[in-house]
Amino acid sequence: MWKERLKKHRLALFLLLLLFAVRLAALHELGARYTLWSDDASYVNSGIRFMETGMITIHSEWPSAQIMPGMPVLIALVARLFGTGDALWLALKLLWISMGTLAAWFLYRSVSLFTPRWCAALPMLLLLRPDLVWMDNLVLTETPYMLALSAGVYCTLKLGKSPSWPAFWGLAAAFMAAFLLRANILVYLPFAIVYLLLSGYDKRLLLKQSALLALVLLCFLLPWTARNYARFHAFIPVTYGAGNPLLLGTYQGHGYPADEELDYAANVDAVVRETYRDYYGTDGQVQPRYQQYVSLARDGIMAKYRQKVWWQRDKAGFLRSYLVSKPAYMVRSVFYWQEVFGIEWEQVILAHRLTLLLSAMAAALALLLRRYRAQVLLLLGTYVAHIYMYAAGFAFDRYNAPLQWLLLALAGLGLHLMARLVQRQKG
Repeated sequence: MWKERLKKHRLALFLLLLLFAVRLAALHELGARYTLWSDDASYVNSGIRFMETGMITIHSEWPSAQIMPGMPVLIALVARLFGTGDALWLALKLLWISMGTLAAWFLYRSVSLFTPRWCAALPMLLLLRPDLVWMDNLVLTETPYMLALSAGVYCTLKLGKSPSWPAFWGLAAAFMAAFLLRANILVYLPFAIVYLLLSGYDKRLLLKQSALLALVLLCFLLPWTARNYARFHAFIPVTYGAGNPLLLGTYQGHGYPADEELDYAANVDAVVRETYRDYYGTDGQVQPRYQQYVSLARDGIMAKYRQKVWWQRDKAGFLRSYLVSKPAYMVRSVFYWQEVFGIEWEQVILAHRLTLLLSAMAAALALLLRRYRAQVLLLLGTYVAHIYMYAAGFAFDRYNAPLQWLLLALAGLGLHLMARLVQRQKG
């Protein structure tokens, strides 16, 4: 049986080995200790601190709710096995490379549910893009989030074809894994539900399984929210980290106000001091354990003040920025800050444009040929929802990186639709 399966999927398995080998080669070039000295280094330190103290922290020694607990817990588990030195970094890089490669398998399995195997295998080649190879050599949330998203989409597509409890629990596990990394995965649920309904899914079963998923989610949210209330005396069901990207996003686009034109003392600093007066010490300064929370809250207040003035002064520029230019920037961008294998940024952009072209072709052909429209809605809708969610804050190339998997899955469907169209023309 296993020999038949190996033979059946031999092209995809060969490509998996190739993807893994290329990522290993990048690891050899960059080094196990390679880091951006940014969030990636902070995540590793956070994981070590969680292993040593049991506290979720980031960017400081104090308990934090700026991030979800997935990364610190995962890194702590690896640190427990390999220590906190070079072996930890090597183990993490190998784990990240493995997760990036496994996402390619879910790409193949997802597309092959509907197309010939060659259509599912060919998009895997685009995971050889240097930006995605480089991403899998960074200890950031992008790679594990892409893996969790890919597994969740696969289970959703499988449920649409044949309802089963193993596929549902696979979806629940993938959703929770993604949620513990980034709460953004919540935007996926409406598209998954609509897809299942369009696939003729039993509504009573869907209601039952949705309730179970909500219960699983509550099993995390209730203790996490209680923990955050005890630490910060505020209702924080997910994180308090949204203020900073929201603020940074008010410096992107068209017609945003300049700092020197605004009165931050009256509209930000005074508001913060009044709203968070209980977090200040007798010396008039924010107590150390609350500094991160209040600082990010200040960012949020400042962002809303800037948005308010921006809207009053230039409504057209505001709408253009949030509805067009910032999302468009994210779609066009690639997360590639250092060359790998000597491949330049301009060459990576060409590969990214090919990905966009293939995915756009899939959407157009799905409408033209009236096939795979539900699948395209799931994949493209999830992609666009993520893009607009991020663009509502800070439009950043890094946030677009794990979403490339959705475009590659679309490309696979598009290849099959193109083949059918060619056959129709010949016939």
